[in-house]
Amino acid sequence: MVEKISLTKLFSMKYGSHGYDNKSVLDPGNIPVVSSQGVDNGVFGFFDVPKKYPPLTISVPRTGSIGYAFVQHSASNITDDCIVLKPLVEVSTEYLYYIVAMIRNSRWRFNYGRKITPERLKIISVVPPEFFKEDISYSAKYLELYPKPNKTKTTSQSLTRKKFSITDLFDLAKGQFHAIDRLESGDFPTVSRISTDNGIVGFYNKPQKSKVFSAGTLTVSTVTGDTFLQINPFIASDNVLICIPKKNYRISTLIYIQALLNKLKWRYSYGRQPYYRIFEKTTGLTLPIKDGDTLDEDSIENIVKHTKYYTDLLSRIQSS
Repeated sequence: MVEKISLTKLFSMKYGSHGYDNKSVLDPGNIPVVSSQGVDNGVFGFFDVPKKYPPLTISVPRTGSIGYAFVQHSASNITDDCIVLKPLVEVSTEYLYYIVAMIRNSRWRFNYGRKITPERLKIISVVPPEFFKEDISYSAKYLELYPKPNKTKTTSQSLTRKKFSITDLFDLAKGQFHAIDRLESGDFPTVSRISTDNGIVGFYNKPQKSKVFSAGTLTVSTVTGDTFLQINPFIASDNVLICIPKKNYRISTLIYIQALLNKLKWRYSYGRQPYYRIFEKTTGLTLPIKDGDTLDEDSIENIVKHTKYYTDLLSRIQSS
């Protein structure tokens, strides 16, 4: 039997870069900034920052989505919300994915009371690279989904813009039931507080006296602050806020506003969750306008339609 070794024999393990706590002040750019989120390969966004870490580095969130390790395929900057693992010896890309899997399999060891540190990662032991023979395939399809900077060329610099509050654009409502486990399986997409899968926790029957909300509505988790566009009629639990458009905005406009709200979710934490009375005070949604104060939905659509997944999303909406 092959004797396993500590990760410290193969990787340097240090905290990521300091100084990126408030990402709202960073200028847009082409360098991926990897943070503690557990989706999009950990990439929070693309900014004008130094390339601090080389390709084929592993990032491990130590807060937030603790333990959701990722292989970074391009040069990046990784915040101190993560532990950065840099190979000390030459290893294959497949082996890096093996390491990521081993770290993820150990997530149960860590929680919000016991965050990941370099010292605690030492307890994870792995097969040495020279004995690694697993057939791991990460597929070119994965790399196609890897976040990339937006290459859209627009005249956005010349657009006239205005700051709106959330209540300028939407009427706000709350979900209308609490216990998901008391619902019967059914056909309605059911939105709750989670930050993945568009906020949908399953498909259930509508509880009595609860409302079915319309498609083309934004939902906000009061736990995580994540905003989602719902493309089908749905029901929602009481830890979800529903943003009902005051006008018949285009889908592209709703997508744009969704992105703006998600960029503001850093304002919220477990000490200041976006409950109704807090969220209704949201301001600073900067949108293109024309003719004084009318939303310039043509310009917004021109921006949104050039993003990577807009065509796929539009086809899903049209087929739903």
